[in-house]
Amino acid sequence: MNHTINNKKVASHNSTAHKVYFQNLDGLRTIAFLLVFFQHGISDQLLHGHDGFMDSLLHMLFRGGETGVSVFFVLSGFLITYLILNELNTNNTINIKHFYIRRALRIWPLYYAVLVFVFFIYPVLRNLAGMDSSHGHTIPYYFLFLSNFDIIHIDHNFATTAWGHITVTWSVAVEEQFYLTWPLFFAFVPKRFYPTIFIAIICLSLIFRYYHLHDKPVLLYHSLIVCGDLALGGLCAYCAINYKQFIHFFENLHKSYIVLVYYLGFLGLLFLPNLSENNSLILLFSRLINVLFFAFVILEQNYAQHSFYKFSNIKTLTFWGKYTYGLYLIHNIVLLFLAMGLGPKLLNINYETSFLSTFIVCFIGLIISMLVSYISYEYFEKRFLTLKEKFSTL
Repeated sequence: MNHTINNKKVASHNSTAHKVYFQNLDGLRTIAFLLVFFQHGISDQLLHGHDGFMDSLLHMLFRGGETGVSVFFVLSGFLITYLILNELNTNNTINIKHFYIRRALRIWPLYYAVLVFVFFIYPVLRNLAGMDSSHGHTIPYYFLFLSNFDIIHIDHNFATTAWGHITVTWSVAVEEQFYLTWPLFFAFVPKRFYPTIFIAIICLSLIFRYYHLHDKPVLLYHSLIVCGDLALGGLCAYCAINYKQFIHFFENLHKSYIVLVYYLGFLGLLFLPNLSENNSLILLFSRLINVLFFAFVILEQNYAQHSFYKFSNIKTLTFWGKYTYGLYLIHNIVLLFLAMGLGPKLLNINYETSFLSTFIVCFIGLIISMLVSYISYEYFEKRFLTLKEKFSTL
């Protein structure tokens, strides 16, 4: 969930390449994580009982996990495609082996550490505490980056023994599936067909969505549904690299038009969920509409010269952007232990009735998650990230 491109010039195969750091995307990544965090930390029952607008607003803020994950997908599609095309333009080839190694060094160490803890250490702790350690997960799916299909199976069978703190891995699984296949398109398909790849995948996603329109687990977690998010991000990267007019459009976009698109985008996030409940056509296109808005935000943040706001203005958001992969994988485990201990036992909190108390525990959980993720990144993940430079092709 975390891709960094820095702004150094380095020689590669007798060529000079520019690596660009999109400074405003780190803050956007942090916002996306917070949407996921609050969905997992705030009980859905605490958000009901308000008028229509307030109910929609609270759900956008505290039930926006799907929104946050979609932002991550579009970001990943944009950044990874930008890296691939940048390498292709510089070296006239793609080193697929090195691409896979770099992705593995970034994703695998923490991912597998979390799996080992959840599936082999956590059950022992539950047994020691006199709690049932059974679960409804098919463990090999997680180690093979297929957990999204396990979650679909669990939701279809209403398996209540599933552990929520490991289900966040579904989006990492989808991204790994994406990383496995994505560079192959650019390595073996002629360049003139690149736009067709993006459009075909977006259309495939819509068609698959149409045939599973009322199957919520599939709509949320299936690879052929969410691949449209990644492909749209990739299409934006392709246009940014290959069409100067595309960049100039965003560079010269007037502030009033930017404000208008943000306003319409937030209206979509507020009201499309309710509108899509009774309208199949809106349900079919609602995800694409939101993803188009996220793509606009990415491009506007990167290239617009008349923005009313840049995410890099808030240094705290930018700072924590590089830690969001750890925050994403770790936060649910932290919330779990707080729910088991701090909430009910120490603070005598009923999570189903006390919004303020639950919010306080969530805040504590966020601070602990930030601390653990910082330590994980600086003292564990960084050891593998330094190895990535050995396999850099730029």
